[in-house]
Amino acid sequence: MSTSKELKYTDVMKPEDISIALMWTAFAGAVLPPEASQIQRDEMRISFYAGFTECFKVMCDLTDDLTEDHAAATLSRIDAEAREFCEQMIAKLK
Repeated sequence: MSTSKELKYTDVMKPEDISIALMWTAFAGAVLPPEASQIQRDEMRISFYAGFTECFKVMCDLTDDLTEDHAAATLSRIDAEAREFCEQMIAKLK
């Protein structure tokens, strides 16, 4: 886990300006090479939106169905899994 402060969307924009489309644009700009085909861009966008939608559903389910402590523990576990995945991907790029 990084010891530096991680930039949050709310550090750079108003909450009412945050959208899935904006997050997709930032993600695509960071990971898609300029020479990526339109098919690759479309498939990545579908995957991004599907992943976001599923994640959002999980978050809603946690807040609707679990106690605050149980939901927080679940989110902490998911956060650790996501961070581990990112660290593995970064290590592969080095």
